[in-house]
Amino acid sequence: MPRIEPIPADPDGNAVTNSVLARVLGRRPEILAAYARLDNAVRFKGTLPLELKEAIRRATAQQVGCEYCQSLGAPRTDLDQAQSLAVAFAQAVAQDPSAITDAQFDVLREEFSEDEIVELVAFICFVSVSGQMFGAVMGLEATDADEAAEYQAVLSGRS
Repeated sequence: MPRIEPIPADPDGNAVTNSVLARVLGRRPEILAAYARLDNAVRFKGTLPLELKEAIRRATAQQVGCEYCQSLGAPRTDLDQAQSLAVAFAQAVAQDPSAITDAQFDVLREEFSEDEIVELVAFICFVSVSGQMFGAVMGLEATDADEAAEYQAVLSGRS
């Protein structure tokens, strides 16, 4: 059970809006609304592919320690070069953001534009560190297979 009781699920919602993370944040509707807008902007908008962002989310969930986030999909092993680079960078950020070097940014520039790097770092900081850290601190438990499948379906519908 999470450390804070979630609000009830919305019967008209989906796996994202009814996630335990959203329902705990829903105790503060103004925070949830702002969080949802930013989540939509960094996850579903921009120039980076959703598949790359989801690979990052999956790879860092275990490292950050959010059981809920981990249950939404295991880390992928079939990554392309850009995804591998982004995942490795995200894992470095999650491990120690103050240890990131200019040399790491030079490597990112070999694969990504400056605008894409800004989007990449914003995504990592918001979703992989902030959202997953919230889940770890709040003790969000793993979801069931049905909700995890619905989450993947929501992602597929937006890609």
